[in-house]
Amino acid sequence: MANKFYAKIGLNSELPCVIMFGMAFMLVFAGFDTQAFITEIALQSVSNTYPGRISPHAGYYGMCITYFVFTLSTFITPIVVTYLTAKWTMFLASILYTTFMVTFMFVNSYAFYIASVLLGFAAALIWTGHGVYMKEITTSGNESRNSGLHWGINFVSLIIGGILLLAIFGKTGEAETISMELIRYIFGGLSTFTILSNILFALLPNYSNQSVTKRDSFLKTISKSIQLLTDIKVYLLAVCFMFMGLSLSLYITIYPSCLSFSKSVVGFGNEIIAYYAFITSASQIFGGCFISFLSKRINNFGYMPTMLIALPLYLLAFLGICLAFPRNANLRPTNDATYLSPSLSIWLIIGMLICLGDSCWNTLRTAVLTKMYHRDCSSQIFALSKFFQSTTTCASFFIHQFWICILK
Repeated sequence: MANKFYAKIGLNSELPCVIMFGMAFMLVFAGFDTQAFITEIALQSVSNTYPGRISPHAGYYGMCITYFVFTLSTFITPIVVTYLTAKWTMFLASILYTTFMVTFMFVNSYAFYIASVLLGFAAALIWTGHGVYMKEITTSGNESRNSGLHWGINFVSLIIGGILLLAIFGKTGEAETISMELIRYIFGGLSTFTILSNILFALLPNYSNQSVTKRDSFLKTISKSIQLLTDIKVYLLAVCFMFMGLSLSLYITIYPSCLSFSKSVVGFGNEIIAYYAFITSASQIFGGCFISFLSKRINNFGYMPTMLIALPLYLLAFLGICLAFPRNANLRPTNDATYLSPSLSIWLIIGMLICLGDSCWNTLRTAVLTKMYHRDCSSQIFALSKFFQSTTTCASFFIHQFWICILK
């Protein structure tokens, strides 16, 4: 019955399914990625208004907890995918994302940190499910196309989030704090996107029924993960995944915090985060589509050229951050001197370079793992890739605690 319905609306073929899959991710991350841009600023505002209610740096602590749980959960999620299937694993994860967003309606330490734990588990579920589902729907030769297309659609999310932030922050001017009422408006709007993602994930075709004849036992699932850890290629790839973890922490939380805390230097208000959301979205979409286009148009355009495109972009971005921002710009409002005369255009160009590099590497990761590893171990290899990535993301946020202590 379900197969007839999907055939009737065109979702029994590969490309429409990839598009719908990308739209589901677009909606869940329209909520999550946008909130990540402003969580540190929002929670610091709550702490300033209601001292003792939550730590002024709870945003960084929460992300550290999230990625610590994410790291540990990657050993469990392949088992969950085995029993729930990739589609329903992602649906469960999207419900947990919605739960996290709703906690901002009544901000306090206990609710936020418990929700951060749930979010870490949700992130491990959704990305393991993502890798398995992409493997299920992709035919040989379409790995780069599908990965690039999915990644591009996914980051339309930040255009949606940016429009919401621009509409709201356009009225707040250069205020250093965000009111509790405004926080509820923002996160209420972002919760709507994650609720819509719940619906789309539930409507995705379930290809696991066609590709898995029997479920692996708990011990067999663990055994597959251990076998992968004996593969030298996994450790070579791990270096890339760990670098991607650092890139993620930079563009999703640390860099937007730098923008917000330094905004007075260039004479802009909170709307600077909306501009960053737009440039992030445009860069990620362009990067994904560009790699997808080249992989189809140029013979033997492989993984090494993609990596070589990304590396100089990162180097320029890192140099720009060192020159164009005050030393403590990621921790508190500041107008200290910089080596390079700062401007909004320079800051957005730096953000663009970071996101173009990140897009190349994420497209590369999905394409490589889909190509190199068999369907039978797809959940384990994608979980391991996220294990290595989330380890460095967690470490990055953890190190911030020491910087906070040093600068106090």
